[in-house]
Order: sequence, then structure tokens, then C-alpha cells
Amino acid sequence: MRRDGDRRSGVPMIERTIPDFTRQELERSGSPYALLGFLVIEHSSLSEPVRLVSDVFDYVLDGETYSGMPFEYKVVTDGEAAPTSTLRVQNVDRRIGVVLRNTSVRPKISLKIISSADFDLTQDPRVVISSASLIYEFAHFELSDVAVNVIEVSGTVKLFDPSTEPWPATTCTQDRAPALYR
Repeated sequence: MRRDGDRRSGVPMIERTIPDFTRQELERSGSPYALLGFLVIEHSSLSEPVRLVSDVFDYVLDGETYSGMPFEYKVVTDGEAAPTSTLRVQNVDRRIGVVLRNTSVRPKISLKIISSADFDLTQDPRVVISSASLIYEFAHFELSDVAVNVIEVSGTVKLFDPSTEPWPATTCTQDRAPALYR
């Protein structure tokens, strides 16, 4: 198991744990189970986070309802460079495209991957049977390089890079410090 960061402190984290039973079940030929991505998009312009699951059905996880909307994701890279990934979401929910097109503030992205074996698939919305085994997770990442069109919203998922911020952030100008310019 590898865990980077801390879930409570807002520090970016990556969880890479595959329980033995889940791995064996997913690797079995003819397995009826699938990997489900649970995506959370948070932004200051949204009254509440957008929660999506990569299925056509709605799911309830940790007391929150995730709307069914298939989307494409990749796991975060694990090389020498900073971790990155890509995300493509259908632009069905207009809130996503409108928010991302009209702001310069990057939204926060979190993704959990859980097997459908952990859910009662006879109910609508789908609910957890006993407890969901987390297979993969990344949290507190940012969505950048966003492209929005009528069909989809796509972008790069990466960590905040402070080296791209202007420095010094505050400069001494005559408007800001008039006493220095007498």
C-alpha cells in the first residue's frame, strides 16, 4: 500500500491499495464486476460539489449521491515528474462547462475507484452492501488546461505548482504605498 498526503489536512494524496479478494475477482475471466470511478469536482462558484460516477446509474457512497454519467479518467502517473492525469467528462450537466469556462480559478478534483461488487446492483440508486473497498484514490488535485465544447469537458489533472505563481506576489507601487513616493 502506498499513501501520499493526508486526507484530513487537504494535502494532495494518492491511495494505491487493491484488496486481494477484489483483485482476484476482477482478474477472473467472465467477472460480472466493473471498476467504478467516483469523481468529485469542487469549485467556489458551485453551491455544492458535482459528484459523478462512471456508470449510467446513480450511486450512494459515504452518504452522498453520485449522478450516473460515464466519463473517462486515467490513474495519476507515478514517475520522476510531478503526478498528472487526464479527465474527460460529457458536457451533459451544464454546471460543469459553465463554471469552468467563466473562471480562472482551477477546480479541485478527487477520484475514487471502487468495484461494483461492493454495491447492491438491484436498487436504484445503488447502495453499498456492507463497506466499499477502496481500490485507488487521488484527492486535492487541480483541473487545468481545460477545454470545453458542447460535447465534452476535458483537462489535465495535476498538483498545484507554486513555481508557476508570480513572485513577488505583492509589489511596492505608488498606489499601494504612497508615503514612499513623496
